[in-house]
Amino acid sequence: MEDKKRLPVTKNPLITSWQWHATLFSILSEDENAKKWIYSNYIQLRCFRVEEIFTGDEIMFADMLPGTSSLKQCPYLVTSLMTKSQIESYCGDIIDFVIKTIDLGGYVYGVFDEAKILCDYQVDYKFPHELFIYGYNRDKKYFYTGDFTFKERYSHNTVSFDDLRRGFEAISAEEDHMFKFDYKGLRGLYVIFKNTDFPVYELDVDFIKDSLREYLNSVDTKERYRMFRNIHEGTTYGINCYDKIYERVMEQVNEEEPDFDVRAIHVLYDHKKLMYDRIKYLMDNDYLKYDQELLNNYQLVVKNMLTARNLLIKLSITEDMTDAVRFKMYFDIAKEKEASVLFEILAKLDNK
Repeated sequence: MEDKKRLPVTKNPLITSWQWHATLFSILSEDENAKKWIYSNYIQLRCFRVEEIFTGDEIMFADMLPGTSSLKQCPYLVTSLMTKSQIESYCGDIIDFVIKTIDLGGYVYGVFDEAKILCDYQVDYKFPHELFIYGYNRDKKYFYTGDFTFKERYSHNTVSFDDLRRGFEAISAEEDHMFKFDYKGLRGLYVIFKNTDFPVYELDVDFIKDSLREYLNSVDTKERYRMFRNIHEGTTYGINCYDKIYERVMEQVNEEEPDFDVRAIHVLYDHKKLMYDRIKYLMDNDYLKYDQELLNNYQLVVKNMLTARNLLIKLSITEDMTDAVRFKMYFDIAKEKEASVLFEILAKLDNK
């Protein structure tokens, strides 16, 4: 029998637009207790222009709230922060530390140099990226991981012990973009334990209503989140994110050598998928009266955002901008239909 252990994960997490979301949903999205917290959150959107940490290019960053802090805020995850010096002091070696953590039932999440993982030869650049580790095979000397880099979409893969060690050692505190912002410039890893045996959070209908109202009116909700992060200047909130993201896509279309970044549109698509599931959950659990027409109408929102995302991927491959004019149609239909459905749902929740 092989010496291996894999902690439970969802094969296809509902949200995969950013690694922090893919990690949380890999661990929790099938748990009934956790769904009450999940469906109470991830309603408000924000977006802003920022310098990409790897390339220095300007990008349109979009995310649902809570964002990167969700791994620490979620009541169904117990997240411990382990600095590099603690890891070395307790275990001496990153491989032993990860194996011992998994044996205790803990997932590991942190920044590694994936250039060292992807390449068998020495390269003169680094690619710091978050990696989610949920198991090991000691006989074959590899870890089970979740990541975007290996297949250009979120997928489960294996990383050898040696590659993981090299990837961890290569990253300095300055290059650890997750830990340095959260924990005062230190280098380290997150250890995450699933804690769903007892219900500690009920579905918060009042917060859902407040968040829907703020989303639909594009209310600046930074005050809700100032304790977790500094707020970027020029941040757009709510349904107005459609316009800002569309504006950025059109800028890319008109560039002489377009370099498309699909991540903002994928966030929009994930947001619509999760909103559809939220609406269905509210109906299935008697918070709303079942209404198939409402579900069908919101499914059109999901369909249009998926089509827009796939079109952007196609343009990035073919570099034929002829079809780019269709973006406005997809965005306009999705925005108009979403506003109509969500205002109706909000009215129903207010009157219940």
